[in-house]
Amino acid sequence: MLRVENLIGGYGKREVVKNISFHVEKGDVLCILGPNGCGKSTLLKLLLRFIPKKSGRVFLQGQDMDQLHRKSIARIVSYIPQFDSMPFPYTVIEMVTMGRSCHLDRWKTPSKKDNRFAYESLEKLRISHLADKLYTQISGGERQLVLMARALCQDTRVLIMDEPTASLDFANQQLVMDAIATAVQEGKSIILTTHSPSQPFTIATKVLLLSQGSTVGFGKPLEVLTSESLERVYGIPMDIVTVSDRNQTNRNICLPVH
Repeated sequence: MLRVENLIGGYGKREVVKNISFHVEKGDVLCILGPNGCGKSTLLKLLLRFIPKKSGRVFLQGQDMDQLHRKSIARIVSYIPQFDSMPFPYTVIEMVTMGRSCHLDRWKTPSKKDNRFAYESLEKLRISHLADKLYTQISGGERQLVLMARALCQDTRVLIMDEPTASLDFANQQLVMDAIATAVQEGKSIILTTHSPSQPFTIATKVLLLSQGSTVGFGKPLEVLTSESLERVYGIPMDIVTVSDRNQTNRNICLPVH
């Protein structure tokens, strides 16, 4: 679905992302992990062509993204930013329906099918009760869920998310994780950034571990995330511990060592 080869880029002459390569297949969940300032958000901006790359290549379904029109990309890839500063008082349902714009011809208005997509996307995240509220008057956590619903409404094959659970409470974090799991079951591919070293063990099929803009490791979570690699990246001793939940399901979590 997505292949990145030797990607380099940043802001002006400053290289933030340095020679990064990885690939994402259908149904993959890739967690991009690393400390503040390691280049996670910049990498997403380079993938989405929000900022120009210095060198390297990005392929989407086998096609060089530099050769694709933005609307063609938007039909395949949707993006959920960490923050959104929409100044206009659109309703939540209007915000979500905007996800259908890449599927509409110029000057066409959303159809009944598009409106149904929007409501179904709200229902998947259990926020249909927000449909008629103004987007500018709901909480930051609710806005994040609305942006997720808009991406689901866009109905793309790849979802790119910049720390999608960062501003959410524990219950709403689980709603997003459930939505991601459902999207994967539908054959979609997910790329998300995270600050939680434990999160990849819960949801990811692959992890890209970054430090200072460079790759520390790429592969399966249990292969990449070790006590040694995490201590190298975060600069503190860390252990990976296996615990059992009430259903006797084993889970891996990362804990700092005091």
